[in-house]
Amino acid sequence: MPMNVGFEYVNAEQEYNEAKTTAEKVKALKKMLSMIPKHKGTEKQQAQIKKQIKKLQDQVEFEKKQGKGAKSFMIKKEGAGQVAIFGKTNTGKSTLLKMLSGKNLKIAEYEYTTSEPVHKMITFENVKLQGIEIPGIYEGFYDSKNGRQYLSVVRNAEVAIVLADSKADFDMIATELEKASIILTKTRERPEGFEVRIPYIKLSKNKFSIDLIPKLWKKMNKIRVQTKTDGRIAPNPIVLPKSSTVEDVARMIHQDFVRKFRYAKLWGPSAKFSGQQVGLEHKCKDGDIVEVFVK
Repeated sequence: MPMNVGFEYVNAEQEYNEAKTTAEKVKALKKMLSMIPKHKGTEKQQAQIKKQIKKLQDQVEFEKKQGKGAKSFMIKKEGAGQVAIFGKTNTGKSTLLKMLSGKNLKIAEYEYTTSEPVHKMITFENVKLQGIEIPGIYEGFYDSKNGRQYLSVVRNAEVAIVLADSKADFDMIATELEKASIILTKTRERPEGFEVRIPYIKLSKNKFSIDLIPKLWKKMNKIRVQTKTDGRIAPNPIVLPKSSTVEDVARMIHQDFVRKFRYAKLWGPSAKFSGQQVGLEHKCKDGDIVEVFVK
């Protein structure tokens, strides 16, 4: 049975996703719980919301005991995708982010050089990816003074890089992330409730290479589509989920382009030939160029 939620629930859910403090998240969740239709089809979701409220209320109490302000550490998501870098101290997280971004970072041989999350943009062909380095993970990191706040920064990441030389180190990192409802997966999976499932790439320090960047993009399950107008190709592509259609591209250009759509011409990997004429239902591929014609 579908949930059939109203706009009040959708708005409350958006408030939750945009909340900057734990208390704000609790308030938004309570609103979601009050707005969700009460029937058999929503029982599972109601239970998940209640579970998340309890978890965040415990976090509010934890923050009070730590004597810190309620405001979480935030990094604004930018670019075509977000990459989170996890590892113990001295595993080369800063070195890797420096290599991928081409930007200098503070690096030292002693532990805890990175004391809070650091972010730099990584160039992949015609898009930018946001790389975020999380301070060194250790057993008990989640329950440390800033652990919960720092891990909340990367809940929107599309890919994780885990730097671990042993299974024990990887398992320890995965366990700390699971405490924050962040589940590492080998492939992209549908999230369960308030869990976040992030596909990961496991690396050791001697495997660092800029050849990693295309692999990160592939893991994100996204495509880049450039638009064409009067013979000119837009330099900045539209970024869409994999399996998006010409209709999705047209809607991103302007809502009227769907309503007034006549046909589109296509160049690139999904075209049978250059300039192929296609309809709204045509599935695009990464690297396509689309020119939309309207009535």
